[in-house]
Amino acid sequence: MQLTRRAFLRAAAGTIYTLTISWAAQAQAQTPPSDWPMFRRDLLHTGRATKTGKITAPKERWSAFTRGLVESSAAVGDIDGDGIVEVVVGSYDGTLYAYHGRTGVLKWRYDTRDWVYSSPAVADADGDGRLEVAIGSQDKSFALLDGRTGRPKWTFLTEDGILSSPAIADVDGDGKPEVIVGSERVYAFDGRSGSVRWRFLPEFPARSSPAIADIDGDGKPEVVIGSLDGKLYALDGRTGTAKWAFNTGGPVESSPAISDLDGDGRLEVAVGSSKRGVFCIDGRTGRQRWFFEASRERIPSSPAIGDLDGDGKLEVAIGTNDHRVLSLAGADGKLKWSFLTNDLVESSPAIADIDSDGRLEVLIGSHDGNLYCLDGRRGVRKWAYRPRAAAQFFASPTLADLDGDGLLEIIIGNNNSGLYVLGS
Repeated sequence: MQLTRRAFLRAAAGTIYTLTISWAAQAQAQTPPSDWPMFRRDLLHTGRATKTGKITAPKERWSAFTRGLVESSAAVGDIDGDGIVEVVVGSYDGTLYAYHGRTGVLKWRYDTRDWVYSSPAVADADGDGRLEVAIGSQDKSFALLDGRTGRPKWTFLTEDGILSSPAIADVDGDGKPEVIVGSERVYAFDGRSGSVRWRFLPEFPARSSPAIADIDGDGKPEVVIGSLDGKLYALDGRTGTAKWAFNTGGPVESSPAISDLDGDGRLEVAVGSSKRGVFCIDGRTGRQRWFFEASRERIPSSPAIGDLDGDGKLEVAIGTNDHRVLSLAGADGKLKWSFLTNDLVESSPAIADIDSDGRLEVLIGSHDGNLYCLDGRRGVRKWAYRPRAAAQFFASPTLADLDGDGLLEIIIGNNNSGLYVLGS
């Protein structure tokens, strides 16, 4: 079963992060020891790698080919405990693949009955001291898999396909992890048993992916997620009830990113809204801090956050379907720079000093078949990578050290059915 991009669109239509909120640091500490264990890297969805690379002219380290589009974004972790990380990614052929990080050799596969668009999350979800892999599928099933074998530890059947990517954290304060994901509802599962701890029903499905932090400063985490009903929700981590809901006026396919964007010691939430633009929301009150009108098209891209120009202040990077990549000032949303590609930009950016020049770069894919590396300060192209027989890049770059040399590699899927690992 290999679906076209058009078929998917029809279906879809129906360092500087010093946070004064203590739970934000705790949330980071819950992340397993991996460079990029989930969609957007961390529970705050910053999309910002902490290591550096030496990639000035990318070379293909290895590639692997599935039988469907690879729009899932890879997660990385030592899921089998052998001391070498694996790369885990889904495909439209209905399969989740786990590859040896150094060689690309297939270690295991998990088959579903429909496409896997959701990006996996890697963590010790059940408290047994070993890593599991959480993944959803368009077949409406959600599963927690044994990292060593790929066999399910538990599964749950939702009422709608799962395009959202899961997050794993202790959101109710009981000392045990929960697994949170969106579908027709937002679910929080007990990591050990798979039982539902709570569920929240938005007006339309949640295809956005949850970010987790104590955004209101009460010492307890919230789950922040968007919905096709046009709203961004902040949910109480213990109960799943809405603390606030902000109406963007357009479907929220983008996944939120959380940081102290304006340097006031409080957390804000950045998110894209289709046919509207980019919003910054006060985490405490749920009120708008700023808005940038970015596109009259869809905005599936999710923001990344970093000090792109080295001025000591944060910027928000995001792609739009009017073919652009944007850098916006975190304090007020003013445009810092705009880079024009040759097609839609539905990939989400990743941020890192990928060439060890002491400055941050923005890495993002486009439907024009190129993976772009942009200078974070000026937004100019440093290089572009285009694989053989390239199709659209919808997947988002994952940045991780796969070979243990302390330097980042780039992992990204393409709609030619391939997964590519790039290094220096």
